[in-house]
Amino acid sequence: MLKEFMSSFTPAAPDGAAPQTLLLLGSAALESGGDLQPLPPEVPLWLAAFVASQQEPVSRPEVLELLYPEVPPGAARNRLRQLLHRARQLGWAEGLGASGDAVQWTGRVDVRLFRQACQAGRWSQALALYRGPLLDGQRPTGFPTFGAWLDGEREDLHAAWLDAALSHAGELEGSGQLGGALLILEQILDDSPYAEEAVQAALRCAAGLGDGERGTRLYERFRTHLRRELGLEPEGITTQLHEAARHLRPLPSVHRSLPRTMTPLFGREDETRWLHEQLADQNGRLLALIGPGGSGKTRLSLDVLAWAGQAMGVTPSFVPLESVDTAGGVIVAICAALGLAPGGAQPPQQQLLLALTAGRHLLVLDNLEHLLASSERAPLLAWVHEVLDQAPQAQLLVTSRIRLGLQDERVLSLEGLDYPATPDLKLAARSSAVRLLVERASRVRADFALKADNAQALIQICELTGGLPLALELSAATMSTFEPLDIVAGLSAGLDLIETDAPDRPGRHRSLRAAFDHSWQLLSDAERCVLARLSVFRGGFDRPAALAVTGAGLRTLLTLADHSLIRRDWAGRYHLHAVIRAYAGEALCNDRVEEAETRSLHAAQYRALATEAAPQLHGPEQAAWLSRLDTEHDNLRAALVWTAERGDTDDALRLSAALHWFWYVRGYHNEGLRWLTAALERRGGSVEPRLLALHGAGALGRELGLYAQSLSWLTQALTLAQDAGFGPLQAQALHGLGLTHRELGETERAQVLLEEAQALQRDSGALWGLSTTLNDLGIVWARNGDMARARQLFTESLALKEQLGDRQGIAYALSNLGNTMDDLADYQRLTEQSLVIKRELGDRQGIANSLFNLADLHIGRGELSTGRTLLTEALELYWQLGRRRTIAAALIEFGKLALAEGQPAKCVQLNAAAEVLLETLHISVHSLGLDGWAHEARASLRETEAEDSRRLGRAMSLEAAVELARRP
Repeated sequence: MLKEFMSSFTPAAPDGAAPQTLLLLGSAALESGGDLQPLPPEVPLWLAAFVASQQEPVSRPEVLELLYPEVPPGAARNRLRQLLHRARQLGWAEGLGASGDAVQWTGRVDVRLFRQACQAGRWSQALALYRGPLLDGQRPTGFPTFGAWLDGEREDLHAAWLDAALSHAGELEGSGQLGGALLILEQILDDSPYAEEAVQAALRCAAGLGDGERGTRLYERFRTHLRRELGLEPEGITTQLHEAARHLRPLPSVHRSLPRTMTPLFGREDETRWLHEQLADQNGRLLALIGPGGSGKTRLSLDVLAWAGQAMGVTPSFVPLESVDTAGGVIVAICAALGLAPGGAQPPQQQLLLALTAGRHLLVLDNLEHLLASSERAPLLAWVHEVLDQAPQAQLLVTSRIRLGLQDERVLSLEGLDYPATPDLKLAARSSAVRLLVERASRVRADFALKADNAQALIQICELTGGLPLALELSAATMSTFEPLDIVAGLSAGLDLIETDAPDRPGRHRSLRAAFDHSWQLLSDAERCVLARLSVFRGGFDRPAALAVTGAGLRTLLTLADHSLIRRDWAGRYHLHAVIRAYAGEALCNDRVEEAETRSLHAAQYRALATEAAPQLHGPEQAAWLSRLDTEHDNLRAALVWTAERGDTDDALRLSAALHWFWYVRGYHNEGLRWLTAALERRGGSVEPRLLALHGAGALGRELGLYAQSLSWLTQALTLAQDAGFGPLQAQALHGLGLTHRELGETERAQVLLEEAQALQRDSGALWGLSTTLNDLGIVWARNGDMARARQLFTESLALKEQLGDRQGIAYALSNLGNTMDDLADYQRLTEQSLVIKRELGDRQGIANSLFNLADLHIGRGELSTGRTLLTEALELYWQLGRRRTIAAALIEFGKLALAEGQPAKCVQLNAAAEVLLETLHISVHSLGLDGWAHEARASLRETEAEDSRRLGRAMSLEAAVELARRP
């Protein structure tokens, strides 16, 4: 997926010319064919560095704010025009272009490649790309905003490099390559001498290599740096690891797992030990990590989750629930975390239970308190009880501010980090709260350290904030301009002003609120307004979205990040902590007009994104756009909610219709259909958006086996299109009707409808629609036995898909073309090519279809083990997607496998279970075009045994039939 995304930024090199890459990590240079051309430190390079580091084009006003914030607008615009003209004269800057209001970099650049490698977990590639800090050695003068951006960008990219290096070392350590891991860890410590996680991993590797002296040297160097530069002592666990390594005691390796965290875990040794013990106890099924907002519950749960994934052999899943507002939404979120499509062959609740019973799972349900304090509490607790009762291998770790109150619940109350009661320098150096405070302060003030003259003030800050990590981070962020004593005074004044009747443990609530209010008061009115408006985002936001919704320019975002009120991840995306969002949201809610305007702007921003994405999902950049919609799914859901509540009918119809293909490909069939039907139930609206929504509903309804409703929606769409004279949409409706009739086994009717659609599409030049209809017509001809005609249609479809760059369409055409081949080697080759593309795109239904076809091929060859593996994966995907028709096909194919394995009774049972399922869908077995060898299986059994097997299969529940199929 990422490779396809990059292709959009890579201009075609002239024939015979080597592709050029702008290198910004380390010393700036242009790379071409292995040769490096150093680039001078000048303004065109700085402009290129900023623009090339962004994933999206940059607006001219943003560039003006970056380079000329104090220059009058007219003069600033003139300077920018001159700068762009000057840059175009430079041979290395050909990728820098401007079109209308946007400036962008259209060439290859190492910063983007590095970020994409990190996001994809390609650690060795990421390490090779990172040659050093961004624009290493350059410090622009006279451009303060650019300088502030450069500092932040350098820090973010360095953090990403550090994570990539630690992750790669972890992979090597986990695979037993301790020497290679230790070399990387030593390189990390040369660059980042305070990276305590690297020290801990290095001690494990040194112990495994039997080199206690090497481990001791690393530990002593780390401790010396920590004492001398920050006045701190190593964590207790690091010292314990050193002692074990020094005596060459074996230490277990630790594998780093996603989601990765950007900050180390300070303290919490006792809490971590308790959680490990409870999870190791077979009765420790429901653990609740209870504490106020900002106490570090999420960070601790991630650390425990990573440990459990390796040490306990469970499947670890992190489920963020901050944006979820119903018990049903919790189930959908868990399904997504487990890779299940919400709404499958059974209701999502049953589907999830079945998945949880199939193996050992640890689910972290993060931020549950808002649901426990609402009317959703009862259904949520009922579901938790059902999981504990019916999925005995599942364990739940809940983070919340309030308890669940269930009998099986084991509670750990999370207090603030420890700090000394007296101003003792040695105790302060070992305390977790002071360590966190000093480490964060040293990021914004390079010479900051724990000293005798500031120890008392730092301990007072810890006391006033209750040791809460978030409050400590907010306080530390202000040390770039304030001394510790000034912060003590500000916090003390804030505490005096805050009411003490907060229900969430008043003292700690007041401490965090005081820290937030202290940071809030340091902002300008405009910055406070932006922060309040940012509270409407869900799941993070990018720079262009922040500008569109809040009017926030780069300087404002940098200021908020400097105050630790927002954070930026390695991909350049911004996030608000849930507590800060809540506090900022209070300020927004105080002005109802402002709140309504902001939410409307937010909804408009994501409607525009969905509208822009819809046609791209059928073109060469579909992988990148699918990934982008994945990233923005929570914001899109928020836009759907606001549009449903306050928007007009056309907006609701257009937004849901624009997302229908995303929902289709990613398997969100049930959720997408709910939004589409809700929009269609509204009165009024224009014809075209209603037509598009009807088509989307018909398509998703068909995928869920709701054939009668699918036909109804698509017939309405056809009637509207004919009345309005919308030829392309009329063809779209005919195509959809043809597919639904084909699924019902009514191939003659399907062929007539698809032929009509094809004719309209040829006349109108609707190439994507035509290419898809040709493919589906080919399937009809293939089912009718005319492989020559089918091959002709698939070939034409493939040519059009390649012309359009539709990777998904190419994959389907390849697969279908393979089905027409007489040579099994050609069939396998084309089907495997199709599967590779579908996996790249994350097209789970397409993946399942190709797996099914390959399984059938291997079973036919007698390669039963390979066939079983492929068919099992296909069935799992069909089950997740709720494709009951193809679940039936998989059961029949498993019957064929059972007969080949010498189990004729099982073959009969599976075919009978499939018959029942197809009867509920009003589909004949013949329409599937499959031969499950049921007749041959019955012939090999005694008549009574054959009848008993058939009766047993027809009486089976669908879950039982699927379980029988899975069982060898």
